[in-house]
Amino acid sequence: MDIERPFPDEALVQVECPLCGIRDPGLIMHGCDRLFGQPGWYRVVQCETCKMKYVDPRPTVEALARHYPDDYPPVRVPGAKPTLAGRLGDVLIDLRWLGYIRAVERVIGRISADATVVDVGSGLNELLVRLERLRGCRGLAVDFTPGVVEYIRTRLRMPVCQGSLLDARLQPGTVDLVTMNQYLEHEPDPRSVLTEARRISRPGAHLVVEVPYMDGLPSRVFGSCWSQLDVPRHLAFYTPETMTKMLERCGYRLIHLQPFGAPFSVGVSVLQALGFKRLGRMRAIDALFIVLAGAPFLPFFPWLREFMLVVARAE
Repeated sequence: MDIERPFPDEALVQVECPLCGIRDPGLIMHGCDRLFGQPGWYRVVQCETCKMKYVDPRPTVEALARHYPDDYPPVRVPGAKPTLAGRLGDVLIDLRWLGYIRAVERVIGRISADATVVDVGSGLNELLVRLERLRGCRGLAVDFTPGVVEYIRTRLRMPVCQGSLLDARLQPGTVDLVTMNQYLEHEPDPRSVLTEARRISRPGAHLVVEVPYMDGLPSRVFGSCWSQLDVPRHLAFYTPETMTKMLERCGYRLIHLQPFGAPFSVGVSVLQALGFKRLGRMRAIDALFIVLAGAPFLPFFPWLREFMLVVARAE
């Protein structure tokens, strides 16, 4: 296979294992940017020492910015006037986050109105909007994307910090709940962020992480076409074992880990395996194709586990 860079001038860097810090990689596969159809391939490797899976070499932090255009779905700011499709999307988002809040509260108990919550990699702040509406707690959003930060600050009028969790410079031992939903796989230095989350958390506080599930059947079947591979935006891939080790190294104790599937998610993998590209710039027809491709799998989606919900306690 002729391995080319997606941009001729892209700066790549070799990295140590994000879990154990040893450089002992073994090649698993090559992956490409199917979401936006960029040419070129990246190496997905597994550390022979601790079995952590990650991208190596990968774009530098500065080069990664090119892989997050303004129309990247998680940071695509909605228009000022809601459309019919937007209203339908809001209903689906409400259902998604209501289910998430219920799942978390089954583990940690009801989130109180006076809880201090920080959502790292908040995107459009969909979780904190619903936590404020349903539980009355006003959390802090943390996100890198300038357009998203402006949206949260001016249109939602909610607290937000631009940058990483370290940029927030929060006081130690002051936070009750830190959430990282579909974020940690994007983070170039997950150990530093998790260590910072532990530093700002009270003893007994909780951390909730949602990441792709590398051990699931869709990952094994679709390989480099799996929708959640999504290189080079996804830099690290977790299994229950490596996630447990990562949390322990950062001062947490795992108390709950639940793999789960999502309706129609497998449809994206099916289309990518059929050669579809640029689904990141989804049109209405693309959404229809995803629904049609995923519909036959709906009866089985609880067993087609593509994500895992992880809850840990600060020790």
